[in-house]
Amino acid sequence: RGPSCCITHSSPDTMFSLKLLALAGAVAGTTAFAPMGLSPATRRAGATSALRMQQDGPKTLIKQTFLTPALFKQIDADNSGSIDLEELKSAVKFSSSADVRALIQRGDLNGDGVIDYPEYERLMNMEVYGDAAGGNFYVRQALDLGLLKPTSPLADCVMVGNKGFDPLGLAKNLVELDTFREAEIKHGRLAMLAAVGWPAAERLNPYFTKAMGAPDLLVAGGKVPSLLNGGLENINPIFFAGVIAFTAFVETEVLNKVKLRENRQPGDLGFDPLGLYKGKSFEEKRSLELKELQNGRLAMIGIVGYVAEEFVTKFSVLTETPVLEKAVEKALGGV
Repeated sequence: RGPSCCITHSSPDTMFSLKLLALAGAVAGTTAFAPMGLSPATRRAGATSALRMQQDGPKTLIKQTFLTPALFKQIDADNSGSIDLEELKSAVKFSSSADVRALIQRGDLNGDGVIDYPEYERLMNMEVYGDAAGGNFYVRQALDLGLLKPTSPLADCVMVGNKGFDPLGLAKNLVELDTFREAEIKHGRLAMLAAVGWPAAERLNPYFTKAMGAPDLLVAGGKVPSLLNGGLENINPIFFAGVIAFTAFVETEVLNKVKLRENRQPGDLGFDPLGLYKGKSFEEKRSLELKELQNGRLAMIGIVGYVAEEFVTKFSVLTETPVLEKAVEKALGGV
């Protein structure tokens, strides 16, 4: 059971206390979670289990407040990005020490003694969807369909964008999982650049070659050179050598040093010239990370689509996909 306290009116402090009480009840007691077999809507309704509060008069039923990012910010007094035992003790004054320790233990997935925001986000999902798979509905479905092994580190982790997709069981532990995530983000970023660069090259190449008096390197049908399209033999080998040398330098001399930073997340290169990430709340940062990951995944699929379409049709993706051509023209200012 969650702890109880006495209230006489609904002040801001009282509402904060109710949120903390909901946190304690949701994390320390399994009765705060709805059955796993129910639909998401039913689980959400069931998660609003009532907590009875004593007043001077008759008992009043007050519904549990959902865990929210705002509540995390309120408990995280030093804005460190994690909730430690002392902060929790200070905030949940009406709970026993055992309740507070149980709360930390339940939310602390990696065993470092604190609840960081990704772990708190896991608790928010558990409040809605139940304990299994850390409240991750997609992972639970993957486990049920046999697409993910129960022993996989993806079965219960706080990595953003975790859909439980590892049918080959490639990730054996968290270290390997971080390595695969690093590679996924890197390929996603390259694919996003290529998804724009591929059609842009096919659209702009005639203008550049005419202006510079250079040979047209597009192959028959206005397609960019590639392994399947051909035409790579027409590109100066020095260009490829330069690309390989530059990539090797960046990878060994720059990125490997960046990767040695303490508490570094996979894919974090410290590159944010526009300040889109710096200074954002923990919730907003997780949202930006998810958006980059999802757009990268979509771009990787899109590049495969470009290659397949041009190989099969023998025409440029701009010719076969008028919508894409119009989008490129609009992005390039009607060129």
